[in-house]
Amino acid sequence: MKICMVTPHLPPDQAANALLPQLLHDRLVADGHEVRLMAFEPRFRLPKNADVHYIPRPRNGLCRKLRLSQLETWFAVRRKARDAFQGVDVVHIHSNTFMNQAAAAIARGRGLPYVLTHYGTEIWHYEPRFIDPFLWMNENAEHVTFYSRLLLERSIELGIVPKHPAIIYPPVDDRFRAPSEGERREAREALGIEGPLLLNVKRLHPLAGQRFLVEAMPFVLQKFPDAKLFIAGEGESRGELESLIGELSLERVVTLLGLVDNRELPRYYYAADLFVLPSRLEAFPTVAAEALACGLRIVSADHPGGVELSALFPDDVRIVPREQIEPLAKVIRTELDRAARSSEATRARIEKELRPATAVRAYLDLYEACLA
Repeated sequence: MKICMVTPHLPPDQAANALLPQLLHDRLVADGHEVRLMAFEPRFRLPKNADVHYIPRPRNGLCRKLRLSQLETWFAVRRKARDAFQGVDVVHIHSNTFMNQAAAAIARGRGLPYVLTHYGTEIWHYEPRFIDPFLWMNENAEHVTFYSRLLLERSIELGIVPKHPAIIYPPVDDRFRAPSEGERREAREALGIEGPLLLNVKRLHPLAGQRFLVEAMPFVLQKFPDAKLFIAGEGESRGELESLIGELSLERVVTLLGLVDNRELPRYYYAADLFVLPSRLEAFPTVAAEALACGLRIVSADHPGGVELSALFPDDVRIVPREQIEPLAKVIRTELDRAARSSEATRARIEKELRPATAVRAYLDLYEACLA
C-alpha cells in the first residue's frame, strides 16, 4: 500500500502530531509499505530530511493579515502534491492547519480517500465559521480518528460529527519500558543526579503550563532542597521561562534541556522520580504514557487528557487543579515522599493496548477500509 502522511510537525519536535506520523512511517515502511511525508519546514534551523516534501512555513505580519500566506501555502501544497500524492492509495492528514486543509481539498479533487486524525487543539479551540474548511475537511474524510474518548465526545457536542469516527490512543514506542535498577542508576549517574528529579517533556508553549511547575519548585525545595527539574522541549515560551527561573533564583534547580531526540528520552525517564504535566490543555498526553511505561508515576493538571489518563491508569496518575501552584507543589511533595514506581497493572495495560503494533494495525485497517 502507498500512503502519504501530511503533518505540521516531525521529530525532533515532541508534539504528538510529529511523533505519530513518524512512527507510522517507520513501522509501515519496515512492513513493506511505501510511505511519503509532507510537512512544514523544520523550525529552529534544524536540518531537513531529504525524504520529506517540505512546505514553507506561513509568513506572519501583513502577509498573514492579507491572507497572502494562505495563498502561498495553497500553491506550495499543490506543487508538492504532484509528487507526494502520485500513485498513493490513501492520504493520512494529521491535525489541522491551512496546509492540512489544502491537502484534503487536493486529495479530494484527485479522488483520493483520506483519513483525518485529531489530536486535541483543533477540537478544543474550534469555532464555527460561515465558510468552514475545517468542518468540510471532517465531513469529507473517509475516517476520522480521535486521540481520546473525551475528544470525540467534545467533537460531537460542537456539531463535528464524522461519518466514520474511531478512537485510537497514541502508541508508546517499544523503547519506552521500565528500566532495571542498574539502568536507572547508570542514567542518574550520567546526568549527575543525586536527589529527586522531576521531569516534564513538552513543547515550550503557554498551553503546556511549564511556568506553573517552575513556580511550584520553591515550595518543593522547602521539603526536598536537593530536588531538580528537567524540562525537555523547545518553543516560544523559552524566554519567559528563562526569565522566571532567574527571578526565582532557580538556575541551579531547573534545566531547560531544549529539544531531546526521541531516542535519547528513555534515559531521562529512567533517571527521573516523577513526571509532571501542568498543561492547561491536553487531549491525550503521549509523553505521560511513555513515562508510565518507563516506571514513572504522573502528576497531571485536570485537563481532559489528564482526566482520561487517570481513568485508564487510576493507580498511578494524580490529578491537581490547573494553574494552581501550591496544590501542585503539595501533591509533588507527597509523591516524592512515596518514592513509588508505576504499577505492574499499568505497564501491563500499556503493553496490551498502547504499543505501536496495536496502533499500526488499527490505522492499517482504516486505510484498507478506504479502498474497500
